[in-house]
Amino acid sequence: MIKFFRHIRQNLLSENKTGKYLKYAIGEIILVVIGILIALQINNWNNDRNDRKLEKQYLAGLLNDLQSDSIAINDLIIMSNEQVRRKEKLHNYFDGHQFSNDSIAHFFAPQWGMPVGFVPNTVTLDEMKSSGGISLIGKQDIRKNIIEMYNTYQEFINGDQAYYERNRFELRKMAFKIPHVFDSASLNNAIKPDIVEALKNDELRNGILANYAIGVNKELITLQEKNHELLKLLTTYLSQL
Repeated sequence: MIKFFRHIRQNLLSENKTGKYLKYAIGEIILVVIGILIALQINNWNNDRNDRKLEKQYLAGLLNDLQSDSIAINDLIIMSNEQVRRKEKLHNYFDGHQFSNDSIAHFFAPQWGMPVGFVPNTVTLDEMKSSGGISLIGKQDIRKNIIEMYNTYQEFINGDQAYYERNRFELRKMAFKIPHVFDSASLNNAIKPDIVEALKNDELRNGILANYAIGVNKELITLQEKNHELLKLLTTYLSQL
């Protein structure tokens, strides 16, 4: 094709047809420009198609991660609900109600065991951050909601959850300092110490009456609600792509 156009130009020049040559040269330039524009358009179309494909992959990954988070949060809420129920029974004790063979170990054994905190699944988000993929999410409000959700996760982890863990640890230390009431065997071997004797310790009693578990429980429920809202938003958006 290039040889063909060159041959035409040489013939026009050899025949001294300068006017026709200029018209031909302009036409050739226009054809080249049109070809470049078409090539750019095709390239842009391919890039956009690849971006939309990658956007769908990221959204699908985020949905899986958020669903995993929802399950983890729900498990923590179940545990937290039980802690609140036990805390309410302790409050009833201070209101004059009686326990039947209950012990402080029974009410706070989960709290004094190994910490079980919320750890969000950030696999997809981490990949998006490292590759700049967050910008591929087409709608700005969707990007904003995704970032806000993970910021909320981190605020909970660094705030309410960390605060609860510190106080839980301090409460455990206080409990096991009480002679002949708590020791390492009391929880592991299910030996039930006398709650009445244990609660004679003012420091322990005041620590137990604090609302750490209730506060975390409320925050977990709020976290779950926000998680479900984003799941619904992303599901709808993905179905429209």
